[in-house]
Amino acid sequence: MGACLSVVYITKNAGQHFDRSLASVAHIADELLVVDSGSQDNTLMVARSAGARIIERSWPGFAAQRQFAVAAAENPWVLMMDADEILTETAAKIIRNTFLIGEPAGVAGYLLERRSFFHGKEICYGDWSHDRVLRLFDRRCGAYGENLVHEAWETHGTVKPIPGCALHHYSYANYGELLNKMRLYATLNAQQVHQRGKVLRGYMPMTHALAAFWRGYFWRLGFLDGVEGAAIAWTTALGAFMKYAMALELRDHNQQ
Repeated sequence: MGACLSVVYITKNAGQHFDRSLASVAHIADELLVVDSGSQDNTLMVARSAGARIIERSWPGFAAQRQFAVAAAENPWVLMMDADEILTETAAKIIRNTFLIGEPAGVAGYLLERRSFFHGKEICYGDWSHDRVLRLFDRRCGAYGENLVHEAWETHGTVKPIPGCALHHYSYANYGELLNKMRLYATLNAQQVHQRGKVLRGYMPMTHALAAFWRGYFWRLGFLDGVEGAAIAWTTALGAFMKYAMALELRDHNQQ
């Protein structure tokens, strides 16, 4: 008998890709769990239509909400999904076959390849180029870290990649959404830098911004993605600038 798998989401106004995301995992999920923090759109209706179990809970932060959702899952193995991610058919077959004969032995988690799309095209270079994310894991062997943003599952067991297992990521519909998310992440990152008591210098906003642009646009060949690649590189650089500028602002405010 195969091992059981919970597919878990945290949501708030999940957006246009949520129904496709749920459909992409429905046939491999023994449980669909959605932890929602006050959606005002059709998120809950879409989740109910897919047969998901819904828990409504106020927002405590990314890592805390994900940890709560993992703890609330019914099964020991969890596939953590975002509402703007689509599991490919090939990936779904690989995961289904992995769990078909029983619980994986000697493995605490699997890395999935994530491919990002913007303006209908795949982003192949720069900071959004193909990366591997630990999303399929045994919840008994780890926990989410305490980062305010870009939280990740941390496990003390063995982690392996699953070749050919991919998520398609549709995170932003337009440049306005890209800027709005940059502002949110910059604010959270600044708070994190401040809380950790990192030594800050006045030149840091500029040096980190220049380094981020160089890395994404030139070193990682972001210019090969055209206008979208340039927008991603500039926005990432602006986010790095604002992260340290706001951290300096927080430090100076507290010293007054």
